[in-house]
Amino acid sequence: MKGTILFNGNIRFETDFIEQFKNRILSSNHINSKIADSKKVLLITAAWQKREFKENHIKQSLYDIGIQPNFKNGFDQNIQNLSIYHDFNRFKENVPSIHSFYHTKQQVIQKVKEFYREKNSGLISILQKQLAILKETFNKVSLYAVLSYDVQLTSNNLNSVNQWELLYHYGCKDIQSTMKKLTENDDEMIKVCHEIDDYFFSNSNIQNNDTYKYMKEALEQRILSSNSIFIFGGNVAVLYNRLNFFKLKDTFKQALDNGTNFYTISAGSLSLCDKIIVLDDNSNEWAGKNMYDYELFDVGFGLVKKVQIFPHCRDYIHLEDSDTITYTVERFKDTMCVGLDENSFLLLETYQENGQEFERFSSIGKKDGLYLFNRDGNVKITNYSEELDLPGTKRS
Repeated sequence: MKGTILFNGNIRFETDFIEQFKNRILSSNHINSKIADSKKVLLITAAWQKREFKENHIKQSLYDIGIQPNFKNGFDQNIQNLSIYHDFNRFKENVPSIHSFYHTKQQVIQKVKEFYREKNSGLISILQKQLAILKETFNKVSLYAVLSYDVQLTSNNLNSVNQWELLYHYGCKDIQSTMKKLTENDDEMIKVCHEIDDYFFSNSNIQNNDTYKYMKEALEQRILSSNSIFIFGGNVAVLYNRLNFFKLKDTFKQALDNGTNFYTISAGSLSLCDKIIVLDDNSNEWAGKNMYDYELFDVGFGLVKKVQIFPHCRDYIHLEDSDTITYTVERFKDTMCVGLDENSFLLLETYQENGQEFERFSSIGKKDGLYLFNRDGNVKITNYSEELDLPGTKRS
């Protein structure tokens, strides 16, 4: 039986997460009986950066619910920190030549993302202005109606429409084209950044460096020997870049297959999605004052592929604006867009039935539901224990 993933948006206190789900944390799906019996917990706090080891309040909360310590040489082996932020810094000190190559690679990627961000902001601005122009004449039109308009059907019958219908036709055609360019810009940025990343790993010979191999093996051992893994929020770029530096994606997948249960908050939740979507603090062309535009940061670890998570959804997304919701769904249409708030919890389980494997996505927040974005611009808030109807689930 595979492990489970419990996603949260932005819970205020990490200890509340532990107390609320203590029975789940004290249970196990792990195939290794020793790991299952130990209930070992791994904390990933790299997103806290220099505060990575400021986790004593979390450890105490885990002791309080019944996780037993196992001290060796003064350190608890049963509640460990992955310590990947500090391990990366140690690698930097010990192997400065490879780190210098890596740092240059990161600088190049940052420049690529500057190009991407500028174009992203520009296209969003164009899309917003195009929609506003169309609404001046057709004041009840929505982005959903525009994107649902069948351009090809009307193109085949242009002689039968009047001049106002022609205006609407060309307006819809242009807006659909801009929307397509936005998603193409996302795809191109990811492609170029991964080419740069692959160049570094191919030409640095890092995989044959003894220090790197030793650190990577130690990190993998911590992950694979854990019954529960917590990935906390903070700086998503630092979290992802450190995990990607040590190429831990396959190790996370193996841990999940072995029965390890994951608990994630905010940036930690994003890192396990197929795409990591963040907010561009310098652009608010689409959403307006006090709201920010989306940008695609990178491809995540892909442990969850059927949903795209948006943490802090009530803080950063205009949920009452139907055009904003339609825009979000259209831009990231390969998955179901799901908003999470501080009291929202999404549980992913995998189970076997009649020789088939199914995934089950459930809303298990007792104080708040999941915010499901629909292409028509509506947002549905789920009830407690409600399952999502997704491809590859038993409900589909």
